Amino acid sequence: MPPPIGFVIGLIVGLVPLGVSIYYRKWRAGIGGFIACALSGFACGFLGGIPIMILTTAVVISYAYVNRQDPFTSLAALEQVDFSETNREFFMRQMADLGNSVRSSTQLLLRNKAGFIGFIGIVFFIGISVFGPLFVPYEGQPQFSRRVPGATTLFQGPSPEFPLGLDWQGRSILSHIVNGGQTLIITSVIAGLMASAIAVVLGSMAGLLGGIVDQIFSAISNFILTIPQTPLLLVLAGFLQLDNHFLLAVLFAVLNWPSLMRALRAQVLSLRERDYVEAAIALDLGTWHIITREVFPNMISYIAVNTIFSIRAAMYNLVLLVILGLVPLKEPDWGIMIYMGRQQGALFNPNAASMLTSPIIAIALFQLCLVLFTRSLEEIFNPRLRSGV
Repeated sequence: MPPPIGFVIGLIVGLVPLGVSIYYRKWRAGIGGFIACALSGFACGFLGGIPIMILTTAVVISYAYVNRQDPFTSLAALEQVDFSETNREFFMRQMADLGNSVRSSTQLLLRNKAGFIGFIGIVFFIGISVFGPLFVPYEGQPQFSRRVPGATTLFQGPSPEFPLGLDWQGRSILSHIVNGGQTLIITSVIAGLMASAIAVVLGSMAGLLGGIVDQIFSAISNFILTIPQTPLLLVLAGFLQLDNHFLLAVLFAVLNWPSLMRALRAQVLSLRERDYVEAAIALDLGTWHIITREVFPNMISYIAVNTIFSIRAAMYNLVLLVILGLVPLKEPDWGIMIYMGRQQGALFNPNAASMLTSPIIAIALFQLCLVLFTRSLEEIFNPRLRSGV
């Protein structure tokens, strides 16, 4: 989606939290929500604007909502407490609970210094990938006019004009760093989320249903785990044209879900012995209810952390395929920078070192931020780590 259209979408959906804040006179939360919606809409269109709209609206409501059903936390007198509830009141209570969860998660995020640094780093890389091209346009065409007189190559080291130097075609390496991370990050995130979703569903069903279902899913996961991933990717690249990044994300997800699925299956086998799960099974509440309401909340910390590691694995696999030349090369991309730098002799030219080190450092720092961010995710989703908050 073109950025201007996405920005308009963000402005439109941002009117919802802003309007709610005007109604409740919570100006600061409403303005913050409006800005968050505008930025997320600019970055991802409807996929970014609508979820942020819901979250920010919930936060605004949480500041103003008073639960009149609870005589201990509400401002209502005891005789005014009424446990009957309309559909609107139910909706407002759910939104307020969501907003309180977002606010408490934010406090936990700020509490862990390492996790907060990781979160800031992730936001920085995403912000650079989304908004950076507005300020540092991509240089796709060779710039032969930048060749230094007497030089045998267009490679140049860092300078005040070009902080990261020039590549073999005289193009700014900074422009490639700024513009080359978006596809890599998006593909890795999609692959990690898909792998976790597959693992959660199959692992929960295998642990809860047992029997033939457990045997089939376990056999499939064992089979995939026995296949060496790198040789398999090399073979698939020879038969398939891996030019679709969504197809690559699906491929990485299919290869990465078994290990998480086996771990979740073991946890579900333990959780199914708990009284509340046995009660839900006895009441015949259904497999979907048991998975989403009884089992999933107790595994969300483990799932969130492993999702981060799935994203890391997908990014490494994608960079590996690019470096080996097994996917169609399409600039700008951090992996392609490493591949082309190696092909053009950057390893043997001191002035070209930045072409290799810049994308490597960018990938390493992004991976480090992901790992640090897991520290905060553990505290957000694991109640045992929340003491002292």
